[in-house]
Amino acid sequence: MSRICAFVRHPTFKEGQTALAMNYLRALRMIYGRDLRVIETTGLSPVKSKYGIYLAEALAAAFNDCDVVHLLNTNKVLPAFINGLLSRKRVISYQFSYLPKIHSAWKVKRAIIEHGSNFVVGSSERIAGLFRNGVFINPPINTELFKPRDKALARRLIGLPIDGKIVGYVGDVDERRGFDIVARLASAANNDVKFLIASLRVDNISGDTLRALARAIRRGTVLLMFREAPIWYVYNAIDVLLLPIRGDYPTEPPMTLLEALSSGTPVIGSLSPSMVDYRGLYIGVKDDEWDDILSLLHNEKLLDEYSKKAREYVMRYHKYDVVADKLKL
Repeated sequence: MSRICAFVRHPTFKEGQTALAMNYLRALRMIYGRDLRVIETTGLSPVKSKYGIYLAEALAAAFNDCDVVHLLNTNKVLPAFINGLLSRKRVISYQFSYLPKIHSAWKVKRAIIEHGSNFVVGSSERIAGLFRNGVFINPPINTELFKPRDKALARRLIGLPIDGKIVGYVGDVDERRGFDIVARLASAANNDVKFLIASLRVDNISGDTLRALARAIRRGTVLLMFREAPIWYVYNAIDVLLLPIRGDYPTEPPMTLLEALSSGTPVIGSLSPSMVDYRGLYIGVKDDEWDDILSLLHNEKLLDEYSKKAREYVMRYHKYDVVADKLKL
C-alpha cells in the first residue's frame, strides 16, 4: 500500500493560505484516514529564516519514505525541483495564488512546479489554467461551522445591537482590500446603519482614510471589533459583507468570501479577478458605483436571493466529502 504524506506550514492559523491548506488537509484525511502522515514544516529548519525553512521543506519532501507527497502551503519550487531531479515520488502540489501577479520570475517558478508535480491543484480556475497538469478543485469549507444562524442570537452572543442594519467588514485594515471605501461609506451613512469592522491587524491605511474613519466613529456609525471573537457569528450577525478588494488578491479566492457565502451572508464585492469564479453569487460593484450600494440594504428580497443561492452553491461544490471525492487523483 502506498505511503501518503502531506506537508503543511502554518506559522499562524489566521492566514488565508493556511486556512485553505488546512481545509484541503481535512478533505485528504477523509480519503486516507490514519494512513495519511502529516508533516508540519515550520519547526524543521534549525535556521529560523525564510530560506532556511524553504530548504528544510525541500529536503524533507524529497527524502522520506512516502510514495505520494501532497505539498500544501509549503514552498513548491525547491521540493518540485529536487523531486524532479533526484526522486521518483508522486507529487501533488497545491497552488493558492495567481503567479503572474503575486510572484516574480513566475514563468520559471511555474515551469519548475509543473515539471516536478504529477498534478497541480489550483484553488481557482485561472490558477489551474496556468499549468499543463493543473486541475481546479473547489476549496473545501466547513459548512457546519460557517452556516446560517439566527441573526438576533448571533448579535447577542457577540454584543452587537439587536435592531438596525449592520454592514460588515472582516479582515485586515488595508486599502488594497478597499478599506478606504468602507471608511468613506461609514462616514456618510445615516445613523440607522452601522458598520462593523472585525479586524486583528492594521496593515495599510492613508491619512484620508483615517480621517474618514474618525468621522464615522464620531457620528456613531462604526462598531470596532479589534478582539478575538467567533468569526462565524460575525457573518451571521451582519446584514451584508463588504468585500471591495482592488485588483488581485494574494489568496485566491479570499477566505472571507468563502466563509460568508457558506454562512448565507449576502456579499457586496468588487469585480476582482481573484473572485471571478464566484460572479453571480455575490453582488458585483464597479469601482465608480460604491457610493450607491447602501440602498441595497433595504432590498430584502434581493439579499435573500443571494443568501440562498450562495449557500446552495457551497453545499453542492465545497463540502468536505465533495472535495475529497475530487482529490482522489
